[in-house]
Amino acid sequence: MRNFFKVLKFEYSGMVRPKSFLITTVLIAAVLLAAANLPLILGLFNRGDDATGHDYIDTGMQITGVFYDETGLYTPEVLASFLPQYNWVPVASPAMIEPGIDAGEFAVGLHLTAVATTAFAPGGSSMAHWGAYYEMGRFVAQADLLEQIGIDAETIGAVLTTVPELEVVSVGRDGGQGQVVAMGFTILLMLMVSVCGGIVAQSVGTEKTSKAMELLTISTSSNSLIFGKVFGVVLAALTQFGLMLVPAFAMLYFNLERWHEFSPVAGAIIEMIFTSNMLGLAFLFFLLSFFTYAFVFAALSSTASRPEDLGSAQSLPSMLLMFAYFAALLAPDAWLRVLSYVPFFSPLVMMARATMTEVPVIEIALSAGVSLLYVIGLGLLSAKIYRIGVMLTGNRPSIRQIFKLLRQS
Repeated sequence: MRNFFKVLKFEYSGMVRPKSFLITTVLIAAVLLAAANLPLILGLFNRGDDATGHDYIDTGMQITGVFYDETGLYTPEVLASFLPQYNWVPVASPAMIEPGIDAGEFAVGLHLTAVATTAFAPGGSSMAHWGAYYEMGRFVAQADLLEQIGIDAETIGAVLTTVPELEVVSVGRDGGQGQVVAMGFTILLMLMVSVCGGIVAQSVGTEKTSKAMELLTISTSSNSLIFGKVFGVVLAALTQFGLMLVPAFAMLYFNLERWHEFSPVAGAIIEMIFTSNMLGLAFLFFLLSFFTYAFVFAALSSTASRPEDLGSAQSLPSMLLMFAYFAALLAPDAWLRVLSYVPFFSPLVMMARATMTEVPVIEIALSAGVSLLYVIGLGLLSAKIYRIGVMLTGNRPSIRQIFKLLRQS
């Protein structure tokens, strides 16, 4: 155990002491803090403008929509019953609509006739309200039929503009938002594990060329060497990621209300992250993913006799990590349930499942427990491969040759 802590301390200090570690951490932390404060920064540069850069008529929290009505049925109040997010203003001529939108004076325009509804919006914008425009046309058709059977226009308007109360109760997790969060977390986990695994592999490959390596291998158990090395790297990685991510997440939480105003979708996603168990799960499954792959990176890198062989030694764990990433995001649900307990796949797959859907706590705990057993088994197996690998010279052995040497030893 004493040798384990010596190796851990050596690896940790070797990673955090260089100035490049501090410079990289500070620069990335600054970028993440700027991204977390994006609504505040844009607000300083776009006072009086909306988030899209158009100088719409200032109406408080609403943006302006204009309309020209040929039917005599539409008023700002009637249009607000269809699309309440706009402040509706009538214009004197339909010819004013297109130039006004092109100049950025208002966000949407409607030309309303008895037979058709024509909607105008800035180029490239999504016509997400086509259903409401369709309802406007149906409103005119219904009003015309009611008028034909003798009902006066005032009664028709009162009936057709009656808006019932609507209460929406969300049951479970939002699948669309959950998928976005799952993709983001899975990509982040894969990159972090890949980078840290590469650091472990590079460290092993560099030390193998050292003259002191043979003496160190003889005087220290392989378990202490590989576990100390892997734990040292993960502590250094957690130090760096903590310095970069914790301030950014804290600023996101502090700016949550601004994010809701800036983008309701982004605000909802950020709020979902903070109000659920995702951050805790991400940390847990990062550790399980890292240790799973780090031991394999270390063991196979120890079999490389030359630095140029490190790339091929890292190809197997890199491919497994890539397969796990694509499985987590693209595999059918039935496969995901099975892969949640399969070595190399379980941490990433269960992280994606728990983010996109409501997974029972017992399944998460079982997947984490099984992954922990895999980690312990891989660590012990990797220690044996490591002891054999650091003594090997010549061409890098194949996987079959490695297991043959393990049986002989």
